[in-house]
Amino acid sequence: MFRHTRPMRGIFSMSRLPLKLEAKKHAGHVMNVQKVRFRKQAFRPKMVAFYAVTFFVCYDIYGRMVLDPIDKATTEVMEGLPAEETEEVEEGLFIPFPGTVKETKRKPYRGSDPEWQEFVKFSKDGKEQTKVRDELARRVKRIAERHPGITRKCGKDLSQRRSWLDVDFPHYPPPEFERSGIEITDEAILWTTQPVDSLTVYRLRHVLWPSALALSFWNFTKVLIVDDTKRIASMLGIRSTPSAPSIEQLLQKQQQMMKGSLPNKEGPPAQSEGETTSSPKAMIKISAAAKTRLSEDNEEKTTEETEAWPGTRVAVALHQHFNHAIMAFKGKLMQTWRPAPDYPPRGSILVSGMVELEAPKAYLVFDVKAAWDPQVQDFDMRSMVVQLRRFQWKNQGPLAAR
Repeated sequence: MFRHTRPMRGIFSMSRLPLKLEAKKHAGHVMNVQKVRFRKQAFRPKMVAFYAVTFFVCYDIYGRMVLDPIDKATTEVMEGLPAEETEEVEEGLFIPFPGTVKETKRKPYRGSDPEWQEFVKFSKDGKEQTKVRDELARRVKRIAERHPGITRKCGKDLSQRRSWLDVDFPHYPPPEFERSGIEITDEAILWTTQPVDSLTVYRLRHVLWPSALALSFWNFTKVLIVDDTKRIASMLGIRSTPSAPSIEQLLQKQQQMMKGSLPNKEGPPAQSEGETTSSPKAMIKISAAAKTRLSEDNEEKTTEETEAWPGTRVAVALHQHFNHAIMAFKGKLMQTWRPAPDYPPRGSILVSGMVELEAPKAYLVFDVKAAWDPQVQDFDMRSMVVQLRRFQWKNQGPLAAR
């Protein structure tokens, strides 16, 4: 008699039966449940033939509807171009495919190679070696003179002091890379392989695998979570945050450092009646009054800014909240980021060592690595690396007071 009052299956029921069978189950009817076994469809050659014919038809339609009009338009454009431009266009359009870049196998220089013959010629010419070393030292000096941080800190008039530069002849040429893709020409569309610049390869790797950015973002998240955890713990009373020192404590510490005496355990010394404004207590009173005036001025300024810009308070709060994490992100990025390396041209002579410069206020020592190209009689500026190795002031004093 209570079957009509039984609750029916809800939307979030865990039963696997359909709604009709679930209703019959609640009504008390007999159910006939049959087990079913699913089998995969057997391999049929007719389906393979059907797919092959479909693919061929689609490819033929795509060739007639898309590729043929592009070919005709390209032919018309090439007919209207001058002969010189036509020769350049005949090279074809190369479309590289991602993930097909690979490094070719390097072969060592042979004695009959023109690069090795140039190495032999350069090794016997002492004047040319001295000229190359002096030119590299001058390049380093010009780079240091253009750096704003060095000129602001050490002065503008830099002079070369000493240099230690070695000349090396590599046994192997620099690494070379190649990538595969589709080359579209007037005659056909081909799958070919073409060489690619090493700088382009490493820049693409930095974009596709930004390891430095990922590490910096992880450091940002970690610092943000730690700061939020400490803030919530201090709000709940689990962790007590140390209060910032007051201005009175800072002034007392400064006076003690100036006198060179340790703090008295019994308390501050007694104050005489004729106390002047130069005494610590008078300075504390003046600083407290100045502090109150500055706080009032700051409150007035903040109220005016918030009235003029309603979102200023929110922006300041967000900046204070994320400031520590952003600084951690920048520090990790500066620590892990490296520019994309660029290899010198084939047949270059490696010149490396140290160059010491003298500034009006300090001495500077730089590590330098450069490649001299005998073909153009100049250094390859793209692959040159200059780093500050040592910095020494001419006049150095103690950091701590007496």
